[in-house]
Amino acid sequence: MKKYNDNVIKKINDVGFLVLALVMLFAILYFTDALNMPDIYLIDDDVSSFSGGWTWQGDNFQKKYSLPNYFDIEESEPLVIRNTIPDELPHGAKLAFKSYMQSVVAKIDGETVYAVGNDSDRFLGRDFSNFWAVIDIAPEDKGKTVELTLFSNLPASKGYASNAIIASGTSLLAHIFSEKGFGNVLAIFIIVLGMVSIAACILGRLYNQKRRSFLYLGSSAIIIGSWFLGGSGILQFLTKNTFFTSRIMLLMTSLSTISFGLYIRESIPMTKKRAFGNILTLLTVINTAVCMALEYFNILGIRDTLPITLVLMATFFIYNMVVFSIEVFRYNNKKVLSELIGLFIFVAFGAIEIADYFLSDQKGISFYILLGAAIYIVISLFNRYKEYTERRKIKEDKEYFEKMAYTDALTGGGNRAGYFRDLGKITDPEGYYVIQADTDRLKYINDNFGHACGDQAIIDTFEVLCKNFCKIGSVYRVGGDEFSVIVKNTDRDKIDRIIEQVKKDVALVAEERIYDFSVSFGAVMYDSSIDKDINATIVRADHKMYDDKKRLRGTVPQKMPVVS
Repeated sequence: MKKYNDNVIKKINDVGFLVLALVMLFAILYFTDALNMPDIYLIDDDVSSFSGGWTWQGDNFQKKYSLPNYFDIEESEPLVIRNTIPDELPHGAKLAFKSYMQSVVAKIDGETVYAVGNDSDRFLGRDFSNFWAVIDIAPEDKGKTVELTLFSNLPASKGYASNAIIASGTSLLAHIFSEKGFGNVLAIFIIVLGMVSIAACILGRLYNQKRRSFLYLGSSAIIIGSWFLGGSGILQFLTKNTFFTSRIMLLMTSLSTISFGLYIRESIPMTKKRAFGNILTLLTVINTAVCMALEYFNILGIRDTLPITLVLMATFFIYNMVVFSIEVFRYNNKKVLSELIGLFIFVAFGAIEIADYFLSDQKGISFYILLGAAIYIVISLFNRYKEYTERRKIKEDKEYFEKMAYTDALTGGGNRAGYFRDLGKITDPEGYYVIQADTDRLKYINDNFGHACGDQAIIDTFEVLCKNFCKIGSVYRVGGDEFSVIVKNTDRDKIDRIIEQVKKDVALVAEERIYDFSVSFGAVMYDSSIDKDINATIVRADHKMYDDKKRLRGTVPQKMPVVS
């Protein structure tokens, strides 16, 4: 009956959760309108097109055009177009349009209100990348003439004017984000994956595990995600760094190749070493540095050197695809198979992205490479996590078997093998103490009270030694009833005090046992004048211990088993 009631409750909980979730979803979507509630949403949708009615005046003519449009201008001639600001303006109105590698100067009734890219002393480089030009419009600007002057050194952008809109600040943000909505969400997802990967690298460092593959994979993810956000214009809301937002697409093209090269070097297990991949990564590093220097000194723009960068990138990925294929199909390297699949997907989407970029006259980016990158990064993260768990298991197994090899089964302390292992690590025995200990009359205990009591006597000896010495040294069971303690950098008085405490603890244990229980000790410090090495010190400690054991000669045990 109770089981039946539990099943009914579980069923009610499942159905109740589903119903409540659907109700809440409906409430989020419809309750404001259905219940006629006031609208307190912070982002409005007050966006109006401002692409019609633009005039372009040439030699002895003036025509009206709608944007976007290519205007037939001379080689060194800027494009100058004009329009009249409408009477209906939203609160905090802004005129916005996308600049494609163009300098932008805006005037309202002849007064310059916006200028970007026209002053070479203020902006590095020969030309910009894509960015959103946003011009504030005051209420008193209604009916005035707005004039836009656009100029570019790039033939694909010369004479081009994109769509224009008038919007409030919040609606502009929503418009820019929604223009490439899926791509922006995907880019943010990739950046989050990159941060997770870098966090995994940092955590690995904290636990003394080198995981640079996570660092380089995370860097690649953040680079590609930022590359897309730069192209969509979202970065203009996140940073004021004009150089970064206007060059990110060009710079990230090179940096992504470098980070991928470092990731492959650190993470992909190859049957044979192939240095050419490292050489390609080095060439990309040099190319990136040279391109930035050429732009800085206004010799060539990064866009002018983009074909070389793309050739290096294509060579890099084709080379790695060939190498991965050889590893998989010739050497049956199964660990590379999933990386090959992921790399193939990424390269395929990257090729589509590049083709789309040039076919669309280099006006913008799509989400193809983002989708390929997301798939590749997810596959790579899964591979690295799988590799990490395998290595972790191997390490745990190794630590377990190593512990078993150097651990005494009866006491749980160090055994004879661990003792000699640690002795071998002592290169300078100066300052070391060796304490030899022996459980007295073990044969008497075994013969008269049984081996279980004999084992207990050994355990008691170890526990007493460990209680007093384990904080400053190491305790080992080196034989049946023989123990050794190694202590470093402790003065003799402290050792003597500890031994006296050990004797008191032994006496307390002896009171609780049905047999005589005592321990003999010998403690000496390494002395370079008489000891050749630490082994000679151990011999002297043994002699001391045997001297202590002489106190039992001629005595008989006090406790004997009761014979029924």
